Amino acid sequence: MKFATSPHLDALCGEYLLGTLRGAARRRFERALNDEPLVALRLRHLETLFAPRYSEMIKMEPSPLLWKRLDHELQLSRYRPRWDRSLGFWRAWAVATTFGLLTVMAVQVLLPAWFPAELVEIARLESKDKGVTLYAELSKDQRTLRLRAPRPVLAGPAQSYELWLLPVGGGAPLSLAVLGTLDVSISLPERQAAGLRTGAKLAVSVEPAGGSPTGAPTGPVILVGEVRT
Repeated sequence: MKFATSPHLDALCGEYLLGTLRGAARRRFERALNDEPLVALRLRHLETLFAPRYSEMIKMEPSPLLWKRLDHELQLSRYRPRWDRSLGFWRAWAVATTFGLLTVMAVQVLLPAWFPAELVEIARLESKDKGVTLYAELSKDQRTLRLRAPRPVLAGPAQSYELWLLPVGGGAPLSLAVLGTLDVSISLPERQAAGLRTGAKLAVSVEPAGGSPTGAPTGPVILVGEVRT
């Protein structure tokens, strides 16, 4: 039985994380983690979802009345420097200047995200068992390739995904990007965009962290689809 296509995969992952999956069932699941990359990816995603997070409830802030009382009893006002000699003034000035610069940079970076280019679907990448489908969409200016997964698919801690272009008529695969997730937008150089034409194929392989060490797929190819423009 393939765990990756099982409708009970999330339940099995949950039992494994809680430690309630034991005996032969646990051993079979651990073998699937090594043999089926999609099972390991799903487990990693659920671990991220259920990781403990910092609680705002433990924060405490002294009341304004307490601060006023301390100010009065310790006569702190006599130690306050002139506003233009205050370290707080210069800190505030530095923070405001930095914030202004970051705002300008953020607008430059996020403006394309606020007004995204129109995308057209050019391929559907599927696994061999048809259990996973990945949609590839290309902007009309051919500068952005968008990969869209119906559900989050994350690479494991020691793995990366690598997206390959298989040229029309054969030839060596061309690496388009090394990815940590299959839901992402990729900026395409003109040479790579020119290869995305009818008859070419897109494929995703599982590689060591950082991508293929050889410049060609070395791990299992988990998704493949033909380009139709």
